Amino acid sequence: MKITPIAIVGAQLTAAAATYYTAPANTKSIIKKLTFTNTTGIARTVTVYLVPYAGTAGATNTLISARAIAPGETYDCTEAMGQELATGGFLQALSDLTASLTINGAVAEVVG
Repeated sequence: MKITPIAIVGAQLTAAAATYYTAPANTKSIIKKLTFTNTTGIARTVTVYLVPYAGTAGATNTLISARAIAPGETYDCTEAMGQELATGGFLQALSDLTASLTINGAVAEVVG
């Protein structure tokens, strides 16, 4: 079994669900850390989806929904820690306002 740590590279969320990580072929990915930082002066919300291969973001795969993040706050998304994505599964997120929240994190990719 091979385990490789991979960063979820920092990016600013959009107001529509966008993909920030996809589990590669023949790999199970375990989310180790996921944070969101509000870079604005007013509270913003984040919604996170763990979507299976060939799926779409929706109510059945919502991890957190419209969670408020205070101005300047970095929110550790403990709900995501330990969650697994099978091959082709992906992490999507959105904010209530484009370019107001930044995502960062890490996964462990497990092969074998």
